[in-house]
Amino acid sequence: MNLEKSATYVLRETSRTFYVSIVRLPPRIREAVMSSYLSLRAIDEIEDHPKLDKVTKVNLLETVSTEIERRDHQPPCSFDEIFEPYCEVLPEVTNRIEEWLALSPDAIAPTIHRATSTMAQRMADWVNNDWLVRTKRDLDRYTFSVAGAVGVLLGDLWKWYDGTSSRQGDAIGYGRGLQAVNILRNRSEDLERGVDFFPHGWDTADFLCYSRNNLLQGDAFVSGFPPGPAYEFCRGPQALAYATLDTLERGETKLSRIAVLKILMPKDSNGSQKPTGQERVVLVNERDEAIGVEEKFKAHLDGALHRAFSIFVFNSAGDLLLQRRTTTKYPSRGLWSNTCCGHPRPGETIEQASRRRLSEEMGFDSKLERLFDFVYRTQLEDGLIEYEFDHVLVGSFDGVPDPNSDEVADWKWMNLAALKIDIAKHPERYTFWFRVSLDKFQGDFKPALSSLVSATEGACSNV
Repeated sequence: MNLEKSATYVLRETSRTFYVSIVRLPPRIREAVMSSYLSLRAIDEIEDHPKLDKVTKVNLLETVSTEIERRDHQPPCSFDEIFEPYCEVLPEVTNRIEEWLALSPDAIAPTIHRATSTMAQRMADWVNNDWLVRTKRDLDRYTFSVAGAVGVLLGDLWKWYDGTSSRQGDAIGYGRGLQAVNILRNRSEDLERGVDFFPHGWDTADFLCYSRNNLLQGDAFVSGFPPGPAYEFCRGPQALAYATLDTLERGETKLSRIAVLKILMPKDSNGSQKPTGQERVVLVNERDEAIGVEEKFKAHLDGALHRAFSIFVFNSAGDLLLQRRTTTKYPSRGLWSNTCCGHPRPGETIEQASRRRLSEEMGFDSKLERLFDFVYRTQLEDGLIEYEFDHVLVGSFDGVPDPNSDEVADWKWMNLAALKIDIAKHPERYTFWFRVSLDKFQGDFKPALSSLVSATEGACSNV
């Protein structure tokens, strides 16, 4: 797995919200933002770690800051050596900071590295000072140190990428506003660990006012970008911050996952959701008649009925070829499923799409026979809804698959009887659609497969 793919996996596991926004960015700026986010998240995990004492946190943060800074003119030390005494308690995103720094595009790497080094030192200073906030000036210093400076970094990244400029004061307000909302959202947890970011004499109303004033500056930062990746990326967190404040003022604790995903869907200048260039699916009615086209992610977000297919490939011994989906693939990441699944593209038949997808995903081709179709609907992770008109196909193959590692984490042949027993014991290990199709229609596989094998053998004998 190359560095960007590995970073994308860790990003998904670290922040599903920022994952959605970052992976949509064009190349180069995507690597730069991903490198920045993961590097800063790596040091943030040190600052907030519940099992590290104050002295350890300060020493680690200062060492990280110094090591990054000295690399411009001295041979580097290994972060593995720096973290070695604590690697068992530090999260993966911190232990792999060396890789996140290396992900930075060469032309902007010094800016990203300098920002990470500076923030690590500022975090060390705040830990050493027990995050003491007495006045609004203290609060301004803190929110700049851990977030306002991130706004400045974002402005630098966009300037490097396509020449888009922004006002530094607005960039600082953007970061401060987002951090202020986080402080409000996490206030109970902060107080439990003995940290109070409210200046002396302030109540919740005062802090809400502080948050909204900074968000107004953030509005100027976002609206200053022309339509494009900079605007869309920065718009998402700003919109989430406003929605979170509204949620907190209603007495609720946090936004629902479905609300977050809807906010992060790209918008046009009128506030309507717009296309992102992602894979599109065919929307259908209950008779499988095409009624429109939609982006796959949005179809799963809205729970729109769309056309799909599921492929079951058997060998001559009657074993079924299973695949385990990668943990970066949505939906049902990391689960075992049938040989291959997919969605026909607009204008593509089920036969064309299924053969294409089998080759793309599993690395081989097979004649496929359509067995049946069915409609299912289920709630999945992240607030997504799977609502599909699913066409089931069967094929035969006795070779060795060559799966795409971006799609398939593992594969195996499995006897149907043993498979049925394992699904009964561990249904959570298998995708919903696979369990439904296998349980409901298992009797149709053998006669169809026998017919397919016979037809294949007959064709071969006539060659």
